Amino acid sequence: MASTTPSIAFLTLLTALLASAAAGDYVLYNSEVLMPGQNLTNRPHHLAMQKNCDLVLHHSGKPVWNSNTTISGSVIGTECYATLKQNGEFVVRRDVHYILWSSAKKTKKGKFALVLDTAGHLGIYGQRRWSSNNPKESTSPPATLPGQVLPTSEYILHSGRRLMLGRKLKYGEFELGLSRSCNLEINSTKSGKTLWQTNTKSASTCFVELESNGELMVKHGSQKLWSSNRKGSSGRYVAALRFDGRFAVYGPMLWSIGRDGTEWIAVNNFQPRPAVDWFEEKIIKWGMD
Repeated sequence: MASTTPSIAFLTLLTALLASAAAGDYVLYNSEVLMPGQNLTNRPHHLAMQKNCDLVLHHSGKPVWNSNTTISGSVIGTECYATLKQNGEFVVRRDVHYILWSSAKKTKKGKFALVLDTAGHLGIYGQRRWSSNNPKESTSPPATLPGQVLPTSEYILHSGRRLMLGRKLKYGEFELGLSRSCNLEINSTKSGKTLWQTNTKSASTCFVELESNGELMVKHGSQKLWSSNRKGSSGRYVAALRFDGRFAVYGPMLWSIGRDGTEWIAVNNFQPRPAVDWFEEKIIKWGMD
């Protein structure tokens, strides 16, 4: 009787090449994988790599999209995984080399991020436009035991949205937010140290905003207090507080799946959505839905 356990050669090679995403994450970076039984989770939304090799997007328990890569009654069904390639292509693979499904959107080699947002949209953003220059605190997502979920909250800032004074992005031990003097900081709750900062000071109310060209800024009204000084073409961008303690901007968006399961690929005449404050609990429908 054939075993359904993945081959030792497959697991050895995969472990050497890629890192598995931490349980509870909703962002997948280059060289990370979703193994069978793992998923990206954001509130009631899940992107699951099933044990039958099918990649499925669920909203509130209802499947809305799948990769149609089901493999039944075969050993190879346990030797598949989903990963984000260095050219921005998201794929389902078998035995490392065989591609069963692809997002089909490719670009130049770089750093990319796959994000499952709070509204249930799945999108690929890249390339990486900017990153904080603090030393990396880790080289891979924190390990989790079966059934264990990493304690996280919101750690993504979308373009056109603001992170207001008093609000923070959090990932594990890392927190990003504005001090009372309008200094944008990344702090470690574990060590108590400030890992990175903008060294900005203002006695007035301020906020962080990610523009539709990918420029990250600390502002007071229309006054710019600090800028990443990195701009790209107009589109949708995300700024992510990463597992390594860095804050990085990715975009524009290259490909996505809407809440209704419709796939979308970036075009030149894209129009970004208007700015709203990050803390407003408001779902904004994307133009492609």
